[in-house]
Amino acid sequence: MGSEGMSAIQSVSPQQALALQAQGALMLDVRTPAEWHTGVAPKALCLSLASLLNGDEQACQSLPADKNTPVMLVCETSQRSQQAAGLLAQRGYRNLAVVSGGMAAWRTHGLPLEQPPVDEAALRYDRHLRLPQWGHSAQQKLGDAHVLMVGAGGLGSPAALYLTAAGVGHLTVVDDDTVELSNLQRQVLHSTETLGQPKVKSAAGQLHALNPLVKLTTVEQRLTADTIDALLAGVDVVLDGSDNLQTRYLVNERCQQRGIPLVYAAVFQFEGQVASFDFRQPDSPCYACLFPPSQAAEPANCSQVGVLGVVPGVAGTLQASEAIKLITGIGESLSGHLLTFDLLENRFRRLVLKKDARCAVCSKQTIGPQRQS
Repeated sequence: MGSEGMSAIQSVSPQQALALQAQGALMLDVRTPAEWHTGVAPKALCLSLASLLNGDEQACQSLPADKNTPVMLVCETSQRSQQAAGLLAQRGYRNLAVVSGGMAAWRTHGLPLEQPPVDEAALRYDRHLRLPQWGHSAQQKLGDAHVLMVGAGGLGSPAALYLTAAGVGHLTVVDDDTVELSNLQRQVLHSTETLGQPKVKSAAGQLHALNPLVKLTTVEQRLTADTIDALLAGVDVVLDGSDNLQTRYLVNERCQQRGIPLVYAAVFQFEGQVASFDFRQPDSPCYACLFPPSQAAEPANCSQVGVLGVVPGVAGTLQASEAIKLITGIGESLSGHLLTFDLLENRFRRLVLKKDARCAVCSKQTIGPQRQS
């Protein structure tokens, strides 16, 4: 394995790899963060195969600029390192070798190991980083984002849990209610041990335990016209998990005015609906286009008509998914659509929404987006 270049990808034994490394060759470990945690070859560069496959330029910046640099690739056996070597060859690297038997053989021969610096975020979000549509750039966008969650009940519970687990940078949860025993059938953010506590305090304990890397702000008050403007400052996406029309119309109007995407959801017995209003787009409809105030009736409360516990779980999880897509730009969001579902009959429908020229909210002058995401 010399600097003169190679016509084919070579194979070297673990002992040869150690000797070549001492002569200046780069050891590239293409396993996953979880595998790196079990030990790596001394001074090895850790760059997962998923990052190479995704063409993740942020992660690949650590590769040597000189394409003649001798690079030895290692995985747990040899399969992934062969694939990674092919990818590097496509990038123009001409001096490549695969460590035969991988780290399994390395350990069998008793060769030295070291612990890499612990990258908690890389390990925590490893399954995200393996996604071909994702990579470090999408995870970074999510980590830079601020989401406002209105309500910590049936909808807010799954939404907050999944956004926190996914690694949203800053989550603000607003709710003025306390945890009651009848909540626990569907509000999975709370527990028997937190009965009687403010929901935001109960939520804070659960969310911090789930992911301490997320900045969490809790606001124990009802969202009103006097408080909403301060809460929207610096927010990238709003999730509406409220259960009354006054709050829904207020959140919709202020988000529309500021160009902040809004994800709405509502549930009724066995049914639910979810919609995204991407107010960064000038042609986006709004909640008032869908439900004009003159025609709207206050929704029936689940304490009166009941609700299957998993229904808000589905709707809230869809809200979290929508927020993630709006933040990262991956996939197709529900912007301009209403998704309805009936879990009793297992029916899902997606309806097209159009901006209503007569809508009192959309006809007002907008301020425009506060932040670009």
